[in-house]
Amino acid sequence: MNTPAAKEGPLTAPGTAEPLHRFTAIVENALLVLVWTLQAGAAASYLLVVAQPAAWRDVYATDPVGTICFWSIGVGMACIWAISLWEESRKFYDRRIQRLHRKLGLLGHLSALLIAVATALELPGRIGWLAFLGTMSFCALATWAVWMQSRFLPDEDQAVIDAIISRGAAQRAAVFDASERQKRRVRLTAIVESLGYTLTDTPAGGGKSADAPAVTWKIPAGKHAPLVYFIRNGNRLKIGTTSELKRRIRTLALRPENVVLLADGGQSVERAFHKQFAEHRIGNTEWFAYEGTLAEYVTGQVDQTYQRQKGQQK
Repeated sequence: MNTPAAKEGPLTAPGTAEPLHRFTAIVENALLVLVWTLQAGAAASYLLVVAQPAAWRDVYATDPVGTICFWSIGVGMACIWAISLWEESRKFYDRRIQRLHRKLGLLGHLSALLIAVATALELPGRIGWLAFLGTMSFCALATWAVWMQSRFLPDEDQAVIDAIISRGAAQRAAVFDASERQKRRVRLTAIVESLGYTLTDTPAGGGKSADAPAVTWKIPAGKHAPLVYFIRNGNRLKIGTTSELKRRIRTLALRPENVVLLADGGQSVERAFHKQFAEHRIGNTEWFAYEGTLAEYVTGQVDQTYQRQKGQQK
């Protein structure tokens, strides 16, 4: 008895995938060329109108400096427009930077357009010039908006990129904090030595520093049950969760001594802590300002753990 062949989904003719991919790439490249050509064409149109001698002959005769300044502003706005477009396309997936360059690009575009419109009003056949400028502006703005829209990722993919960018920003901030602390210490050391003293890490009372942890946390080796970690770098504190704490500490370029608190739990516990200390959160990162209720909570938990460990040793 013959059995039907297993169904493997839609059939594709051999060799059709590669030509389809090639055709898509050609269309995308053609669209890219069209978009940039229209941007350049619109900018050139604005500058062409502004450079019309008929609009400036009388004005230049009475105020050459003012006329040159007006031209310079037009060229400057066109440059801001071009640079912002380039940066927006290059850093499109960093949403914060993309929005900033989008606003700057619109500012440069509309400013250059207004200067061109003001010039066109002084030209013979102003209606035709205005229609020409309006058409070029619409084409440039519309094609750019369509191209930008075509590059958007699904929300879940963009969320991954946002998380990576936020983590990078937090790490750069942590490195900056460490650098600033080192510069401050060098500056204070020089001042103290100029007064005939020596700057040490030991406080005047002879005891432990107020910032020194009262508890040394045991860092598990290899994989382990999920832990929520509080790791400090200067005046910032990262609250995260991991099942490989030792590896995470290395990733953050910190040391085990930077861990100030550990708690059992995974992402749900981590989210609860993030919500509890939301007022101290730095942007959308996992870094928090180490102050106020957050510092009080950590200090309290460390003190309790210290007293518990001390009692167990007796």
